[in-house]
Amino acid sequence: MPGLIQRHNAVAEYSALISTSPSSTHRRNRHANRDENYKPASTRAAITDEAADWYEAFCPPLEDIQDVIRRFDADPDFSQDRVFAFLAPIVVFGALFVVAVVAVQPHSFAHRILDSNPTTHLADIMRLAAILAAGIVLSVVTLKCVVWGVAEISSMILATKTKEEKRRRERSGVPPSESNLVLGGIFM
Repeated sequence: MPGLIQRHNAVAEYSALISTSPSSTHRRNRHANRDENYKPASTRAAITDEAADWYEAFCPPLEDIQDVIRRFDADPDFSQDRVFAFLAPIVVFGALFVVAVVAVQPHSFAHRILDSNPTTHLADIMRLAAILAAGIVLSVVTLKCVVWGVAEISSMILATKTKEEKRRRERSGVPPSESNLVLGGIFM
């Protein structure tokens, strides 16, 4: 029986990690206190509740986004190299597929090669091979840039201070940064 209990605990832990419950305490309490027969006081309240739910679904709080990114960051199997190695064959196949789709068009480069003079085929075929190789290299380089960019954006999101962290710093007596002092009056 200990195996069953350990599996239950592991499942409970994983369920808590992937929970989609609202993050803010107010929203979490509101959802927890609802029963199956919950009816809002008015149509306006119902619309407000639904709009708040949709807003939180599409714009989750920064703390939730940071938690998800930290989980991915802590996973040793999830690195830029592994993501690139996984996606590179898919991107190469996609590039070849796009070239094949373009090649079967009636006025494409491939049709011009087949309809042209046989003495110039070699030069046209070399040109087609160069275009194909350049397209594959460009798509792989673009993929590498996208993977790197996503990693940089996620590290910037992790470095962003949440409102709660800023409040704690101000309560502890640390003054806000100079840029906030200068620009705070203009934009806030």
